[in-house]
Amino acid sequence: MPDDKDSQEKIEVLSRLRYHKVGLTERMKQAFLNVPREEFVLQKHRESAYIDTPLPILAGQTISAIHMVMIYISTHCTDPQIGDKVLEIGAGSGYNAAMFAEMVAPEGSENPGHVYAIEIVPKLVEFAKENIERTGYSDRVTIIGGDGGIGLPEYAPYEIVSIAAASKKIPPPLLEQVAIGGKMVLPVGKSFYQELILMTKEKDGSFSEKSLGGVAFVPLTGKYG
Repeated sequence: MPDDKDSQEKIEVLSRLRYHKVGLTERMKQAFLNVPREEFVLQKHRESAYIDTPLPILAGQTISAIHMVMIYISTHCTDPQIGDKVLEIGAGSGYNAAMFAEMVAPEGSENPGHVYAIEIVPKLVEFAKENIERTGYSDRVTIIGGDGGIGLPEYAPYEIVSIAAASKKIPPPLLEQVAIGGKMVLPVGKSFYQELILMTKEKDGSFSEKSLGGVAFVPLTGKYG
C-alpha cells in the first residue's frame, strides 16, 4: 500500500491533469489511486514514481507518463467498461495493464473483464510478470511473451486493443481482433513524433478514426515494426 507521501503525491498529480485536458471520472481517479506506480518502476526511480513523466525501465524502454496512461483509459479514448476484454500491445512494466484491470475488472465486480498484455522483450516479460504478481493483479492480467503485432487471436475478439508502441502502419491482424463496436488506440507515425489515433469498429467491419493529438512513443518491433 502507498504511504502518506505517495498518497499526497497521487492527489497532486490528479489535480494537475486538467492541464492535459484529461477528463477524469471517479472510476479513473480510483484506478489511479489503487495502482501503486512505484511498484512498476525500477528501484532507483521509486522516488520519481509520481512525477508526470516517462521513466526508464529495462532494455531501453520506458513507462509512459501518467497523463498519457490516463488518456488511454479516458471516456474520450478507450472508455473501458466492467467486463471488457482488453488486448494490450507492449506490456512494458505492467503498469498500463494494471490500470486497465482496475477499469474492466475492479475487485468485487460480478462480471469482471480481463487484460491480456503482450511484450516482445524477454526481460520486460519477466519484469511485468513479477510486478503484476507482487501487486495482486495476476487474476485479472495475463502477461504473454511474443510479437504484439500478431496479436492474440485465441482470445479474440477484444472490446479494446491498446497499443503502446508506434508504427508507420497498423498491423492487419490486430484490426481483425477488434470486436464489433470495439476500439483500438495506437500511435501512428515516424520516430519521435506520432499521432494518437482512436479507431472504432463499425457494424459492417469498417473503422471510423479520430485523432487525439500528437504523442511520442517508442517504435513497435517485430513483424509489423
